[in-house]
Amino acid sequence: MTQPNAPAPHAPEPFGIVALDAEQQFQADIESVLQAALEKHRAFELHEAEPLYRLVLDASPHHTEANYHLGLLMIQRGQFDAAALRFEAAIGANPSRHLYWANYVDALTRSGQVAAAKLVLELAVSQGMNGPGVAALTGQLDAATQLREGDGTADSRAKLPPRDERELETLYAARRYAETIALAEKMTHKYPKAEMSWAYLGVAQFSYMKLPEAIGSLRRSLELNPLNLEIRRALADALRLTDRFFEAEAECRRIIEIDDRHPEAYRVLGLVLCGLTRLDDAQAVCRRAIELAPRSHQAHHTLGVVLMELTQFDAAEEHCRRALELLPSDKYAHQNLLFCLSHKESVDRRAYFEQHLAYAEHCEKPFRAQWKKHANSRDPERCIRVGFVSADFNQHPVANFIEPIFRFFANDPGLSVHAYYNRNFTDDMTRKLRSLVANWHDVPGLTDADLADQIRADGIDVLIDLTGHTAHNRLETFARKPAPVQATWMGYLGTTGMTSMDYYIADRFYVPEHQIEGQFVEKLAYLPAFAPFEPASVSPALNALPALSRGHLTFGSFNRFNKLRPQTVALWSELLRALPDARMLIAGVPHDDSYLVVRDWFAQAGIGTERIEFRQRASLEGLLAHHLDADIALDTFPYAGGVTTLQSLWMGVPTLTMPGDLIASRGSTSVMSLAGLTDFVATDRADFVARGVAWAGKLNELAQIRSGMRERCMHSPFFEQDTVAAGLSRGIRKMWQRWCAGGAPATFDA
Repeated sequence: MTQPNAPAPHAPEPFGIVALDAEQQFQADIESVLQAALEKHRAFELHEAEPLYRLVLDASPHHTEANYHLGLLMIQRGQFDAAALRFEAAIGANPSRHLYWANYVDALTRSGQVAAAKLVLELAVSQGMNGPGVAALTGQLDAATQLREGDGTADSRAKLPPRDERELETLYAARRYAETIALAEKMTHKYPKAEMSWAYLGVAQFSYMKLPEAIGSLRRSLELNPLNLEIRRALADALRLTDRFFEAEAECRRIIEIDDRHPEAYRVLGLVLCGLTRLDDAQAVCRRAIELAPRSHQAHHTLGVVLMELTQFDAAEEHCRRALELLPSDKYAHQNLLFCLSHKESVDRRAYFEQHLAYAEHCEKPFRAQWKKHANSRDPERCIRVGFVSADFNQHPVANFIEPIFRFFANDPGLSVHAYYNRNFTDDMTRKLRSLVANWHDVPGLTDADLADQIRADGIDVLIDLTGHTAHNRLETFARKPAPVQATWMGYLGTTGMTSMDYYIADRFYVPEHQIEGQFVEKLAYLPAFAPFEPASVSPALNALPALSRGHLTFGSFNRFNKLRPQTVALWSELLRALPDARMLIAGVPHDDSYLVVRDWFAQAGIGTERIEFRQRASLEGLLAHHLDADIALDTFPYAGGVTTLQSLWMGVPTLTMPGDLIASRGSTSVMSLAGLTDFVATDRADFVARGVAWAGKLNELAQIRSGMRERCMHSPFFEQDTVAAGLSRGIRKMWQRWCAGGAPATFDA
């Protein structure tokens, strides 16, 4: 790790200190410009990256990384002579990096300087450039040299004409991905040996979320130039996003073998290892990425994500905030910071709300001036065109909630449903939902602006977001106000912070009206229940209360592992100390050793390992089966259960919960209250323990609740799917009628 700068040993005061600060600032400015150039380069915005590299070199002509990366850019442009000069400059500043030598050989070879390339390659090998991967790399370069020596002619199809390359780059930079793909496909037929035609095709397919196609195109580009590490990094990311984690890891490690100072390789590797639940390893490689690129907002942001998985929310917050300092408009860092804060034990309610407003200031405000007048016919009784936007129309809890809605709306003459699906991923649930919706649109390749234009062209009257500040959201489409009435529901437990969003859809237990102030920009549309729930078909039959045969209570936790916090475990431990015979079952832990920190929290609270059982993540059927061994579920806080609590209820296991200030803490309160089980809703920590102890003394009553739970569920609004769907239909009509009358959004009951 780098150390802070030490004071100059004999610097005169105050001038010497000021001069030192100015020099430090100068270096920081250079590194900021270089970082911006690298990000533009990685985004294939070559014409924007080049002047930034040259700006760095104007200030520092011998800057190694600027010379090297500008050389790579020249290689991509087919300017091999110019690239060779840049690699030569990089080698002059740092002759120990074998990657510089390899690219120098490549540039000389491509420029037709075969003899020079051979000499440089021999010199590189004689200087000991034999690290991991070098043998294979030099072999590839030697084969390319022999091929060119064989016929002595250049293949005109190995290089894109500058005009065609510029057109590809212009389309890609404008995010016109469909047009980029169409043109790049033509270029790959016309210039099959031009790596950049395949590269642009691959990255455009990646951006359009056509991931299997992107993987094939990126691999073809790498066959033509194995040294293009940014293409290999994009390939690793595409493999990661298709859950091909082991292949993705291999590609990242191959980059590191070639260049052990490639920060993006470490960063993407961190995400890959996170997907493999090797969280400690993921943290280590993310910290290496930051060490190599301390001003990379993406590196800090990625480490923040990994730290959240490790339940280290204070440290995660620090890195998310650092990412925003480096790039205030990074919407993903904003959103992950919000996710992080919602899991912290002592988050300030007002500060949490203001962070949502900060998101809107950076990510919505720039679009407000572009809002257009809506031409929708103001007929309050006509058929309403309602649109739903989500990336979760697949095997996901949101899809399970929305299926009964789509099924009901398919027979509702007052509504015409449009679904905008923001993923290129199809499974059985996707196909089922598509069959229920008359107007289905696959939109992952559309920019936020293009999607807004399509929604406006479709004449949508009421547009409903199902994602909020979670993955693959389209909030920047909503920020453009494409529909006259806009609402958010279900995907995120809190406000969007955006003035373009008119309503938040909830129920009165989830979001009590007295808690709206200071937590929501939107007005509230209240349904009979937050959402309709359909139990899984793989749910096992209920068994008798385990405590009756075991003679002691078994508490269970079935929530996401990263919801567990030290204060949560401390409260559970207080309950376990009050019931010395009780046991604790924690399901869904990662497949590495990261659960040991939770075991240590219990130990610090005086609860021995013999009383705690950890079970690893399993399929849904396996998770539901774990409930057969639990008597009462204990909720997490400040982020409570939702779907987890509904699943537990269906499995006969009531959840002991304790709502707090944030809406995210109230999911179980809503579920238990609407099921008529308010005796499981505590008012504070002491009451939580007292209620747990009380139920330990009422096992027969608890057994009766378990045996009759499924009948109880079917009379809860959460399980009365048509009741909730009809409520939403009425709510959409009320929203629409209010807009037709020229009224501002207002809180109402559906």
